[in-house]
Amino acid sequence: MHYYKLEILYRGKKEKLILEAPSKQELYTMVFSQYPKCKILLIKETSKPTSGSTLENIQNQIADFLQLNSVDEESKIFFLHQLAVMSDAGISILDSLREIRKSVENRNLQNIIDSILKDINNGESLSEAFSKYENIFGNLTITMIKLGDKTGDSAKALFKLVGMLEEMRDNRTKVKKAMSYPRNVLIAMVIAIIVIINYVIPQFESIFAKFNSELPLMTQILLGAEKFFSEYGLYLFFGTILLSLSFKHALKNSKKFLYLYHFTLLKTYIIKDITLYSTLNRFTVVFSELLSSGISVFEALEISISMVENRVLKEKFLRSYNDINRGEPLYKSFQHTNIFDNMVIQMIYTGESSGELQKMLGNISDYYKRKFDAIIENMNSLIEPVILFFMGALVTTLALGIFLPIWNLGEISRG
Repeated sequence: MHYYKLEILYRGKKEKLILEAPSKQELYTMVFSQYPKCKILLIKETSKPTSGSTLENIQNQIADFLQLNSVDEESKIFFLHQLAVMSDAGISILDSLREIRKSVENRNLQNIIDSILKDINNGESLSEAFSKYENIFGNLTITMIKLGDKTGDSAKALFKLVGMLEEMRDNRTKVKKAMSYPRNVLIAMVIAIIVIINYVIPQFESIFAKFNSELPLMTQILLGAEKFFSEYGLYLFFGTILLSLSFKHALKNSKKFLYLYHFTLLKTYIIKDITLYSTLNRFTVVFSELLSSGISVFEALEISISMVENRVLKEKFLRSYNDINRGEPLYKSFQHTNIFDNMVIQMIYTGESSGELQKMLGNISDYYKRKFDAIIENMNSLIEPVILFFMGALVTTLALGIFLPIWNLGEISRG
């Protein structure tokens, strides 16, 4: 392979490039495929470009390891929205990506766009080029881009995707706001416990020592906690970090652990409903869009299933896919999954019988969206019983730990 330094005139602007090609003939083909009707001003063979100084490379590697250069949510949404707008305006995907690349500041996103451009130039589809970065963009993005490739209307699919991503971002913001009050209450209680354990309880210990009397059990528990954290607090801190890193590593590399984690989410209070309804809402939206574009039920279901992130739900949908492959109707295969309630199964049956399955799936998607929104809006009232339970336990522990020694001191002084 050879490296060439080029200067071209494209759409009235001069651009400098360094491209890799096996020969000059291949280079011309590559340039004119990327920059149609451009004028080549200069071609000069050059050495392989370096990616920066050794120090810069080390810094980039460290930053990548610590995920300091990961693409933030707002940058991803902005990038996809710009791609949708430019595609809708009739600009080719290649030209759209090149223009967006100029306005992107995130180094990691710049590298991703460069890689996508290269893959598309090598003959890959947009979805194939994006699929290499599924861990960054997520299953939903890859599935919606694949939808655009299938239907031939990438702009519509991208606009739908951006709307869903913005809705997911807003929902996360609502959850964070709903969790702020109970979080602050718990933090305040933990600080109170730390202060009492470190400064109040030890005073009782010295007083009881003068009377040769034992502290009450609850007070001894609080003192034991103080000694444990003072002696092993640092080990506990680093152990927590190590456990967190091990947890993330296991989620990424162990399919069994990931399946167990997703199974646990579907059994956890509140989280199970949030996970289920959000997944079913996105699944039915994609399924409906695919059917409306004329794709067969079998192929549409296959693409929609690829978007499901929860492994437990995905496994159930795959069993449904196999049932359809054996000739079962859609409503029966969904009924066997035990995911959908009876009303939804009846709606799918009606849509399948009347030939309006796509319309029914749209209604089902709205139904699950309403259920999801209701959970988010009532988050405070749903979490309140759990918070009250923990607050009651903490207050009881503190009260018994403090007042029992005081009552015992009165008895000792009278005795």
